Amino acid sequence: MSIRTSRGLVVAATVAAGVMVSTQSAGARPAAADATGRNADTNPAISYSTVFSRDQDGYNSFRIPSIVRTDDGTLLAFAEGRVDSPSDNGNIDVVLKRSVNGGKTWGPLQVVDDNNDDKSGNPVPVVDRRTGRIILNTTHTGGHETLQTITCGQATVQDTRRPFIQYSDDDGRTWSTPRDITDEAKLPTWRHFVGGPGHGIQLQHGSHPGRLVIAGDHSITPPAGMDCTDPGVFGGQAIYSDDGGTSWHVGGVDDASVTHPNESTAAELPDGTVYFNTRTGSTALVGRADTTSHDGGTSFDHSYRPVHDVVAAQVSCSVLAMGDRLVLSAPNHATSRERMTLWSSTDRGRTWRQGPLVYAGPSSYSDLVQLGARDRSIGVLYENGDRVPTDTRVTYGQRITFARVPTGLLNSPPPAPARTPDVGPGHHDAVVSGAPQPVGGRFGGALHLAGDYVEVPRTPELLFGHKPFSVAAWFRTSSTRKQTVVWANGTGNQPQWSVQLLANQTLRATINGDNVNAAGDYADGAWHQVVLTRGTNAVSLYIDGTLAARGAAVQGSVSDDSVGGIRFGARLDGINDPLLGDLDDSWLADQALTADQVQRSYLDNTMPPDATVLHMPMERIHR
Repeated sequence: MSIRTSRGLVVAATVAAGVMVSTQSAGARPAAADATGRNADTNPAISYSTVFSRDQDGYNSFRIPSIVRTDDGTLLAFAEGRVDSPSDNGNIDVVLKRSVNGGKTWGPLQVVDDNNDDKSGNPVPVVDRRTGRIILNTTHTGGHETLQTITCGQATVQDTRRPFIQYSDDDGRTWSTPRDITDEAKLPTWRHFVGGPGHGIQLQHGSHPGRLVIAGDHSITPPAGMDCTDPGVFGGQAIYSDDGGTSWHVGGVDDASVTHPNESTAAELPDGTVYFNTRTGSTALVGRADTTSHDGGTSFDHSYRPVHDVVAAQVSCSVLAMGDRLVLSAPNHATSRERMTLWSSTDRGRTWRQGPLVYAGPSSYSDLVQLGARDRSIGVLYENGDRVPTDTRVTYGQRITFARVPTGLLNSPPPAPARTPDVGPGHHDAVVSGAPQPVGGRFGGALHLAGDYVEVPRTPELLFGHKPFSVAAWFRTSSTRKQTVVWANGTGNQPQWSVQLLANQTLRATINGDNVNAAGDYADGAWHQVVLTRGTNAVSLYIDGTLAARGAAVQGSVSDDSVGGIRFGARLDGINDPLLGDLDDSWLADQALTADQVQRSYLDNTMPPDATVLHMPMERIHR
C-alpha cells in the first residue's frame, strides 16, 4: 500500500497486517509554522502557533482537533483532513502533526488513517502511561452517508459508523493498521456511534488504575412515535479497556437524559471519580450537561444533567483535570461558534466560573492538554478563523491553532464587553463584538463593520412570539457578497427572523423559513433603509420608505423554543455572512408599521413612541 505524508506526496511502503507503517518521510525535520496564529482577536498574554490551515497539504479543510502529550513530551495534534470540501461527509482522513518543542513549531503532516474514498474521523487519542503506547480511536463511515441516513437506519453494516483502534509505540512516528472494534464497543441496537472527539483518559486513582476510558455518543433505534431525526434518539456512552487497548467494553450508557447527550469528554478527579461533560442536543439549553461515574466508567451515576454556569454553543468541547481543578474549553455564546473561552471548577464540576478569553473571533471545536510539570501552561487546540471570510466556507473552519495558556491566567475573567446604547424605553444596550470603527452616518454617526457585529441579548421585551412587529435599519455597503443586516432569536430549524442582502443584490426578509424578496442594486455604496413588518395579514418589506415586496402572513411564534438574541451585522449562528459596510440607526417596534409610518421613519429617522421598544443610534461604544 502507499502512505501519504500529505495529499499528492506519496511514499511507498510494504505493509502486512499489524506491521508498523511509516507515515513520515525519512530524515524529515519539524518545519517552522507559517504563521504565529495571532490577529486582533487573540489574547496578548497567550502564545499561539498555527497547526493546520485549509487549502494546504492537499486538503480542502481541517476540522475536529484532538491532542495528547506523549511520555517523551511530544505533542501529537490530530484532525480530520477533509479532501474535497468542508463537509462532514465524503473523503476524509485522520491526519497528525508532531511538536517536539511544546507547540512552538510543528512537523510535517502525517496521514494516520486513510479510509480510501470513505471517511475516517473523530480522532480520540489516549496515552497508556504504563507502556508509553499511544492508542487512537477513530470512526469509519461510508463517504456518501450522512448523519440522517445513519440515524434513520438507511446505511449498510459496512457503511454505518464503525469504531476502530490503532496504536503507535514510537512516539507517534508510525502507526499500526486500524482494527475494527464494532462488536466490542458498539451495541447492536445503536446506529450512529462516535468517540469523543478529543482526547481519552487513563485512570490513575480509584479501583481501576490503568483503565483507558473514552467518552462518546450514539443514536438508538427510535421508539414508536419518534422520528429518526429527533434529538431524542441520541445518547451518551463510555467505552473502556483494562488491557491497554487490546479489548474494549461498553461502559456507562445514558439514553434517557432530556439533555440528549452528544459529543462528550471525560476527566478523572483525584478520588478516582470520572467526570463526563457533553454537548447537548436540546434546543432549550444554552450550556453543557454532565454526569459522573464512581466505578471507572463502567456505569453512570445518573443521567446527564444541565450545567447552567456555562453558556456555550452546541459544539464539541474539552475538559481537563489539573489536581482539584477542572478546566473546560468552549465557545462562550449561546448560539454562535465564537469566543473560545476557558472555565474552571474547583468543586468537582458543581459550579463553574469563567476564565480567560483565548480567542474572540470565530471558533468551534477544541481539545485541551496539560503540558509538562515544569511548564506552567496548558494547551488549547481549537478551530478558528478570521472575521471577514475569504469565500463561502464557514469562518471557524479556516485553521486549527494551538494556544499556550499560562495557568496563572485561569482565574482571570475576560474583560467586560464593549456596548452600544439603546436609547429606547427599555435601555437594552447591545454587546459589540470586534472593533467596529466610527464613521459618518445617515443621521449623525454610524459604525463601520468588517466581521464585527452588534447584538442585543435575549430579553422578554423583545420576544415578539405570535405578535406583530417591525424592524428598521440603515445600512451602506459596496460588497457583492451575501451579507446579513439583522438576524434574530433562532438558528437552524428554530423560530427566527432575518434580513439579508444576497449576492445577486436581492434583499430577503425571512420569518420562520418564509421568504419575501425585493430585487435591486443595494450594494451601491449609498445609504439604504430596510424595514420588515410582520402583521396579522401580511409580511411587508420596505426599502427607502417604499413598499418593495409583500408576502402572506406567517403563522406561529418567531421566538418560542429558541435561545438567541438579536444580532445586527452577522448571522446568529456564527460570524457568517457578515455585513461588510456601515450600520446606522436601528429600531424595533412592537407593532406592524403602516406605510405612512415607514415613510416618516425614512424621512425623519423616527418611530411611533408608543410602538418603539428599541432604538440604537450606533454612534457610541462604551464599556
